[in-house]
Amino acid sequence: VSEHAIVLMLSVYRKLDLQFEAAKAGQWAQDLRGRWTTQAHEIAGKTVGIVGLGYIEQEVARRLQGWGCEMMYHDAISRPPELEEELRVARASIDDLLRSSDIVTLHTPLNRQTRAMISDHELEIMKPTALLINACRGPVVDEQALHRALTSGQIAAAGLDVLEKEPTPEDNPLFALDNVVITPHMAGSSEETNERAATFAYANIRRAIAGETLESLVFPE
Repeated sequence: VSEHAIVLMLSVYRKLDLQFEAAKAGQWAQDLRGRWTTQAHEIAGKTVGIVGLGYIEQEVARRLQGWGCEMMYHDAISRPPELEEELRVARASIDDLLRSSDIVTLHTPLNRQTRAMISDHELEIMKPTALLINACRGPVVDEQALHRALTSGQIAAAGLDVLEKEPTPEDNPLFALDNVVITPHMAGSSEETNERAATFAYANIRRAIAGETLESLVFPE
């Protein structure tokens, strides 16, 4: 999931989907350079706001360190100072994070507190050049508010692995926008992920049989 979130950042910033269509149409650098250089961007040096700081978010931060990003996070749970130092992240309020970040990446569970946590107010205070990444759960973002923000220029672009309704209708208006990259809820899928998931599940079963503390417990609300 952490790698896929970064892939979405790169895909939107480099406009890889549109460049692929241009290549298929026979358009190459000499035809595109003037237009693309004003639209393509780099991750290096950007301010990245990470919403949440659980396992996935920590991996996002570790992978982004190589790009020299300034990173901040918002989480309801206070994290140890040594972890913040290791990850090179600073804790911020959600509003401060949204106002300051070039890239906002969402990695929260879906519950009563996080449903539609990104809506009109939150999008309005983001930078007009900002990029929103959602690789957690679709309903964390108010999709209609996001569409308004993307079409009005309130924010620059979005990379989405999840949507409010899945499978989403073919006429979802987000599909018509050239400042959005959408993938079909595949961020957590890879050969390596499947192997790690099985290994972890069996290890937790062994812990339960041995009466040991289980890892990654999820409690109902």
